[in-house]
Amino acid sequence: MRTFLFVLLSCALTLSGCGGGGQGPGLPRLLVEPDDGRGPILEAIAAATDNIRLTIYEITDLQAVVQTPPAPAAGVAQALIDKARRGVTVRVIVDQYEYQSGSSAIAIQQTVAALRDAGVTVNLSSTAFCYTHQKTFVIDGPTAANPGLRGTAIIMSLNLMPGYFGGTRDYAVVTTDPAVVQEASRVFDADFVLANPRSACWAAHTPAATYPPPYPSDTPPVSEASLLWSPVNSKPKLLQLIGSVKQSLVLTTEELGDNAMVCAIQAVAQSPSRPSVRILLSGDTGSNGSAVTTLLGLGLPNLSIRIMPGQPTSPGNPPVPTPLYMHGKQAIADGAQGFVGSENLTNTSLIQNRELGTLFTDPGMIARLEAVFTADFSTPGSSLPASPCPGCQPIACPAAP
Repeated sequence: MRTFLFVLLSCALTLSGCGGGGQGPGLPRLLVEPDDGRGPILEAIAAATDNIRLTIYEITDLQAVVQTPPAPAAGVAQALIDKARRGVTVRVIVDQYEYQSGSSAIAIQQTVAALRDAGVTVNLSSTAFCYTHQKTFVIDGPTAANPGLRGTAIIMSLNLMPGYFGGTRDYAVVTTDPAVVQEASRVFDADFVLANPRSACWAAHTPAATYPPPYPSDTPPVSEASLLWSPVNSKPKLLQLIGSVKQSLVLTTEELGDNAMVCAIQAVAQSPSRPSVRILLSGDTGSNGSAVTTLLGLGLPNLSIRIMPGQPTSPGNPPVPTPLYMHGKQAIADGAQGFVGSENLTNTSLIQNRELGTLFTDPGMIARLEAVFTADFSTPGSSLPASPCPGCQPIACPAAP
């Protein structure tokens, strides 16, 4: 016990010094941005010998693309280009909406053009999903020609853009678990050729307004217990994780707007054991306003919310005094089970998008994840107290039993 406490304390002090997980076969590893930088991702790409699959919302990490901040010569897109030129099969799915009309559309289009010129096959995502917001690498996953490949999966919350390696708090899980790699490969292969439906998905804030509803046939059968796929099972699995809390809930998300998620958090905070509930958000207005107003309105001493707005997006905006923007999506239940993924806690993310997250119980990963959270939550200047949003309508949740 004394040794464990010493290791845990060391992780809390150094944040990244414990490696973030086990090193044995199949054991996952936690990455934290901006602490870990591009290195682990570039190393995984460099190790590819057969194939690379990438599903990504936004990708512009290429030095030839003019952007702020600029990408280095050793950017992620350049690593993919180098591998394709060396004969590795590289296939990429890019969200079609961000490619066509997003705020970084020109930079994404330039990056995709450079990838294609190098022999990378890039497909735009199907409109069966409102957004393909998933961020996942599969390195040397099994193929029809080589079904024995075991490979590596990297399940991320970050986009592959220069700012995500310096200005945002983000997370990723690296795993060689064969079941995870196989399932991620199968879903990628299905998504890569998924045709656009007659009616494109239309984003809505409530399940009742979702049109068209997600079709089960858009996703091949998935059964890996540790994986959370939107629009298939992310919502029930996250509700189950939050509902299991008896002692403590640690949660970070960019967007907290789904009524069922907010009410699940409220129910945990109001439960008889009064567990500690600590939440870090990207801000306390806009899409998070009603959630913050609802939860802080409970007046519970065991529930606290802070925000990490991050740096201004342009020179004309007033500076916000936090060093990082909270873009990461993670949860820890009772210090025993963790979640990292691309899913925000919104209706669109959970039941309309293509998203992927993963659950894990590795003590080293959970210790590092909680240490990073505690530093962001507690260090003066790293985050700011949230406050109720004037005029925001609180969410009506069922009365506590």
